[in-house]
Amino acid sequence: MSSHNLSSNYINQRERDPSAGDLLSLTSEDKDQSKHIDVTNVQNLDAAAIFIAEHGEREAITAEESARVRWKIDIRLLPLMAIMYFLQQLDKSAVSFASVFNIQKDAHLHGQQYAWLTTIVYIAALVGQPASAYALTVFPIHYWISMNFIGWSISQLLMAACTGFKGLIALRFFLGLFEASIAPTMMVTVSMWWTRREQPFRANWWYLFNGFAGIFGSLLTWGVGHSRGTGMHPYQLIFLVIGVISFAFAIPCVFVWPESPIKNRFLTEDEKRIALERVRYNQTGVQGKQFKWKQVWEAFTDLKTLFIVGMVLPHAITAGGVSAFGPLILKSFGYDQFHTILFNMIPGAIQIVLGFLTSFVMMKTKVKAPMLFFVNAVTLAGAIWLWIIPRGKEYTHQLLGAYMLLQFSGIVAPLTFAWANANTGGGTKKSVLASIEWGAVCVGNAIGPQLFTSNSAPYYFPGLRDNIISMAVTEGCVVGLAVWIYFLNRRNKRRREARGMSGDIIDFSLEAESKWAGLREKQAANDQAAGITQTHGQKAFLDLTDLENDEFVYSY
Repeated sequence: MSSHNLSSNYINQRERDPSAGDLLSLTSEDKDQSKHIDVTNVQNLDAAAIFIAEHGEREAITAEESARVRWKIDIRLLPLMAIMYFLQQLDKSAVSFASVFNIQKDAHLHGQQYAWLTTIVYIAALVGQPASAYALTVFPIHYWISMNFIGWSISQLLMAACTGFKGLIALRFFLGLFEASIAPTMMVTVSMWWTRREQPFRANWWYLFNGFAGIFGSLLTWGVGHSRGTGMHPYQLIFLVIGVISFAFAIPCVFVWPESPIKNRFLTEDEKRIALERVRYNQTGVQGKQFKWKQVWEAFTDLKTLFIVGMVLPHAITAGGVSAFGPLILKSFGYDQFHTILFNMIPGAIQIVLGFLTSFVMMKTKVKAPMLFFVNAVTLAGAIWLWIIPRGKEYTHQLLGAYMLLQFSGIVAPLTFAWANANTGGGTKKSVLASIEWGAVCVGNAIGPQLFTSNSAPYYFPGLRDNIISMAVTEGCVVGLAVWIYFLNRRNKRRREARGMSGDIIDFSLEAESKWAGLREKQAANDQAAGITQTHGQKAFLDLTDLENDEFVYSY
C-alpha cells in the first residue's frame, strides 16, 4: 500500500478542527521524527505538504535562489499564458471584428441576433463553470486546459463554414463552453506559482493580451477587408484564419504546460522546494488533493465573495457591451469602416500600457484597492462624458477622447482578480472562487450586449446610461471590500495573540525577496523580545481556507 513519510504530529495537527484556530506549529522535533502513514490519512493536506514530507523541508532560501527560480518559472509559464489567452480572446472577439465588414448582412442576421452571437458565448461559459471548478481541483491542469484549447479552436474553424444564424450560434455556444476554464485556470496558476507581490503583474500579463488581441485582430480584419477573389464572405475568412492559428498552437500545449510547482519537468528537485518556499507566506496553498464541499460552501457564503461579485459583475456588463458594440459606437462618430478598425486598436494599446503601470505601482505600494478605485473612476468619467456629449462632426475628437477613457475598464478585471485571489486560501475554495469570478464575468458579458439594442442605434444612449450605473456599483464594492478586509485582519490578529503567537506578523509575500533575510531577523528579534516561540508559516500547506487560517494576512 502506498505510504508517505510524514510526521505523525504534523498529520494530527491537520486533523484537529481548523475553524477553532488552534493548530500547532510544526516543531523541529516533528520535522526530525516521523513514521510511515497510509496515504489515505493525508488526502486533506495540500500537495505541497506531502511533497515536503517526502523530499524534506528547504531551509530559508536566499534572494538569489528565489530570483533564479522565479526567472525559470517566468520563462516557462508567461509565454504560454500569453499565447493561450491571446488566442482565446481573438477567437471570442472574431464576431466583433466581423461586424465592421457586414456580417449582419452576409449571414442574414436580424434584430438582436448579432448581439446574441456575443451573449451565447458567455452563457455557455457560465454553464461550464461548475465543471471547471471541480476539474481544476482534481484533474491535472495541463491535460484539462489543453483539451479545452483544442475544442475551442475546432469550434472557431467550423464557424467559417456557417452561412446563417443557427450554425453560428451553435458553434459560438461550444466555443464558450470550451473557453469556460481558461481564465479560472490562469487565476489558479498565478496564485500557485508566484508570491503576492509578484501576482499583480502576472495577472495583468495574461489579461492584457486582450489588448494585443484587439490590435492584432484589427490589423487582421483590416487586411481581410481588402481581400478579393477568395469566394468567401469577409467574416468567413476572418473565422478561418483565426481558427487555423489557434489550432496550430493548441496541440503542443499538452506537452509544455506544467502541472504544478511540484510536478513539472523544468525545475530540479531542489528548485521545486525553493518554488514552494517562495509561496509559503502567501498562505493560499499550492494545490489541494481533494474537492472539499466545506470549502465550496465557504466560498459561496464568504462576505468577500459578495463584494468581489459586486465588482466583477457590473464591470463585466460595461466591458461586454463595449467589446461587442465598441466598433459600432466608433463608427457612429462618423468614421468609415477602415478608420473604425484602426481606431479600435487604440483601446488595446491603452490596456497594455495601463497593465504595466498599475502592476508596477501596486508592487511598490503593496496595495491594490486605491489603484482599482482610481482606474474605475476614470472609466466612470469617460462613460459620463460619452453620454452627455452631443453628436456631430464638430464633436468627433471629444467623443473619441471620452471613448478612450472608457477603455480604462479593460484593466479593472485583472486588478480585481489579483486582489481577490491573493486574499483566498484553500485549494477547493480558490478554484471555486475563480469560477465564481469568471461566472460573474460571463453573466455581465451576456447582459452587456443586450443593453445596446438595435432600436437605439447608432448612438446607444440607453446602454451608455446603464454602464454609468454599473461602474458606480463597482466603485462602492471596492470600498466595501477594503473595509471588510480591515476587520478580518483585526480578527486574525486577536486569534494569533490568543494562542500565544505574535499578533503583528510581517507579510513576506508582499515584500521584495532581497528584504527577506533582514525581515526574518526582525521578526525573530521581535518574537524573542516578547517571549514568543511559535513561528509564522507552518500552516501554509495544510490546505486551510483564509477564514480557517489565523496566520493569513489579507492584503489591501
